[in-house]
Amino acid sequence: MIKKYAEEKVGLEIRKAREGDISGIAALERECFSDPWSEESLCDTFGTLTLIATDGSSLLGYIVTRCLAGEAELFRICVKSEARRQGIGRLLLERGLEAAAADGAEKMFLEVRSHNSPARALYAGVGFKEAGLRKNYYSEPEDDAIIMLREINCR
Repeated sequence: MIKKYAEEKVGLEIRKAREGDISGIAALERECFSDPWSEESLCDTFGTLTLIATDGSSLLGYIVTRCLAGEAELFRICVKSEARRQGIGRLLLERGLEAAAADGAEKMFLEVRSHNSPARALYAGVGFKEAGLRKNYYSEPEDDAIIMLREINCR
């Protein structure tokens, strides 16, 4: 599906986010999350790895990860609603895993809302396994967090 999208959408690019991308990322945050990060918080993420997917004229999605001491954590992944189900989220996730491996991470963790079936399916589709539960972790709306883990083959 990723190759199909890439072939149909000539010019799809995954690249490291730049400061000028913040307003577009913030707009996607507001569109996709009930608890969006502020532009200030997004500026603070530039100590982490933020990748974006763009078709040259618009921001289609982004991923925010952090690597520390051999472990990576997925903080956010988001795809514009009209660009979903075209492989962009999976491509962002795969590139995030590759970047984490390049930074020396041997595993990646994430938390996902227990009721977010599409996200859970995406993560399972690239090899994440359920590793735990955080009761009442999310608010607006209240939900449990499923902790997921994936080993990364660094070498």
